[in-house]
Amino acid sequence: MIEIRSYNLKLGTRNEFHKLFLEQALPLLRKWKVEVVTFGPSLHDSDSYFLVRSYKDLQDMQHSEDAFYGSDDWKKGPRETILSLIVNYTTVVLPADAADHLSNKITNMETATIEKTDSEQLSGLNAQFIKNFINGDVRSHNEIIHKNFVCIESNGSVIDRETYMNEWATDFANSGYTSFSYGDEQIRIFGNTALVRSTTTYTKIVDRKNITGHSVYADTYIKENGRWWCVQAHITPVKNK
Repeated sequence: MIEIRSYNLKLGTRNEFHKLFLEQALPLLRKWKVEVVTFGPSLHDSDSYFLVRSYKDLQDMQHSEDAFYGSDDWKKGPRETILSLIVNYTTVVLPADAADHLSNKITNMETATIEKTDSEQLSGLNAQFIKNFINGDVRSHNEIIHKNFVCIESNGSVIDRETYMNEWATDFANSGYTSFSYGDEQIRIFGNTALVRSTTTYTKIVDRKNITGHSVYADTYIKENGRWWCVQAHITPVKNK
C-alpha cells in the first residue's frame, strides 16, 4: 500500500520547504528505512507539496511512522523548522493494486512533472512580483530578489538592489496608477537561467487626466540551491501609435 501526504504550506515558503526536505528530511527517512516513492511541489498552485511513501500494510505504516516521528533524529533535528512552514496536511492511503497503477503513472510522468515544476514556480513568482508591486510589500519582495539584483528602468538608468528595495514600498503609491495588470506571459528556461516576459496594461493620472498605457518587462531569474531568484528586471515602455 502507499500513503500520499499533501501539504499546504505558508505563502512563499515552498522553495525553502523543498530544500529542507531534500537536505534534511529525506536523508532521515532513508536512514529509518522508509520507502519514499516520490515527492515534490504540486503543479496546481505555488504553496502545495506532496510526499508518497510505501508500506506493507497499515500496521507497518503505523509502526514505521511512530518510530520515525518519535525519534531524536526527527525531534531534535529538522522537525521544528519543517513544521513551522506547514499550515496543514491531509493523508490518503491506497491499496496495492491502485498503488501499482499509480506507481506506473508516476514513473511515466516523472520527467515531465519535473520540467513543469520550474515553469510553474516561475509563473508563481511572476504573479507574486506584480502583487508585491501593487501592495508595496517589501518583506515578500525581498524573498524574490537576488542579492546581486539590478533593475534597468524605462529611461535606461540602472538601479542597484539597495536603492530599488528602498523605493519599493512607495513606488506604486507614487506612480499615479489607478489600475495595473499583466498578461501575455512567456517563460523560457535555459538550465539554471530563465527569462520571464510579460506585457503590463495600466491606467494612470497624468495632468489630471486618466491615460492608458503599456510596457513590456523582461525579468531574468537564476536558480540557486533549488530555488529561483530574480537577478535582473528590464522595463521597456510601449509607445502609443
